[in-house]
Amino acid sequence: MRYRVAALLALALVVTGCSPIDGKMVSYDSVANHVRIAASNLEQANGVRINGTVQDGRGEEIAVDVRLNGAGEGAGKIRRNGIAAQTLVVDSTTYVKAPAAWWAPDNRADTYDDVWVAVSATTIGFDPAAKLKPEALGKLVDDAFGSLQIEGMPPVTEVDKVQVRKVEATAGTLWVTAEKPYQVVRTEGSLLGPRTAVNFVITPPGPTAQIARDVALGLPALRTGSYDAYTTLQFEGALRHTCDAQGCTVTGRVRNPSDEEPVTAVLDGRVTGNRTVLGRCRSGRAEVPASAAADVSCRVTTPAWRKFYASATAPGAPMSTTKYQVTASASAIARAPLATECLRDGKGCATNDLDDGDVMDTFDRSAQAWYERTPADSELADWRRMIEVTAAGPDRVPWATDGQPTVAYLGTQGGRPFVAQFDRQDGKLVAAYGPDPAEATALRQAITGP
Repeated sequence: MRYRVAALLALALVVTGCSPIDGKMVSYDSVANHVRIAASNLEQANGVRINGTVQDGRGEEIAVDVRLNGAGEGAGKIRRNGIAAQTLVVDSTTYVKAPAAWWAPDNRADTYDDVWVAVSATTIGFDPAAKLKPEALGKLVDDAFGSLQIEGMPPVTEVDKVQVRKVEATAGTLWVTAEKPYQVVRTEGSLLGPRTAVNFVITPPGPTAQIARDVALGLPALRTGSYDAYTTLQFEGALRHTCDAQGCTVTGRVRNPSDEEPVTAVLDGRVTGNRTVLGRCRSGRAEVPASAAADVSCRVTTPAWRKFYASATAPGAPMSTTKYQVTASASAIARAPLATECLRDGKGCATNDLDDGDVMDTFDRSAQAWYERTPADSELADWRRMIEVTAAGPDRVPWATDGQPTVAYLGTQGGRPFVAQFDRQDGKLVAAYGPDPAEATALRQAITGP
């Protein structure tokens, strides 16, 4: 009798064709279910490429083409004012390196010219570190489109030669693949901010490893810190300047707006005369305590200034030649990301922790693929030895696995590459395995540099 009841229940499920997914009932054959599956696939993806346009904090359209791994770290380009900027996302912070014209009309544009700058969400319209991580992106899609109760199938269309079905909601329009494995292909609307129009591609393992490689190759440039567009510094009182035949010293009293932490400030000065820039200067880095102010100075000593001064002070020089103007801006310096400490010659990376349970977990997950057979329990000691030897080696680099930022150690065991990955924050072992050729190549490139 119990078998008969089970059969009847099974039949009932087939007839209704419904399944609860996070408490939402959707038909197996509906596009709503395809959207839910596509959102889940995006959440679990190890990497994604995002390509399209968004609206920045000034209401202007910018073009985005970035790739992020599951840990929310990545690289790419962001174009605005017709100019492309390099972009790096690491340790939950987005950095941009662009010509001064990209920053216009920001009064720090000359300061930010072709250097790395940590930017806020308003700079580019949204925060890639927060919103473009595959897990976060999948949840955004699910929240915006996953609750729709849509029966039947919209007609099949194409986006970039991919067959898709279109779904519309308050947040905008979503295109999801018509065939399994269901994936989000494109969205238009307000998913990432006003006037979003972007395409998505889940990256396979090889290109995903290259994302981590590109992040690692960009980290050395951030070691000494970058400019920090998050923090706006202001001058307390008027600028001061002292000029003579040899140069012109520009001084500003910079106030730290934070009442909690000190800030590192840099002053950029400019002297103009006769509608010509006579010289620029940049101060050294000055520590300004919390809720305090400090004098920061730089000095212009250019030949143009000396020539101008000599001409302006010559006997009989007209008044028009003696007028000059001194301007300056103050910028904050961001701390280097923690990931830089886990580079090959870094000093502050977390101490590796080889907990027995974590070693066993990696053995259960990866030993069979490494030994190419079912390993014996007695081989656990050998597995631990391989991890210890690899982690004691010099070849390490910030990496990622299963949506987690890590530091990866690359070694050789039995003539084959072997990887041990540890949590970047607490040093816990999170993975140990033999990498595929694409990842091994990406790791070597990241460790040895370009």
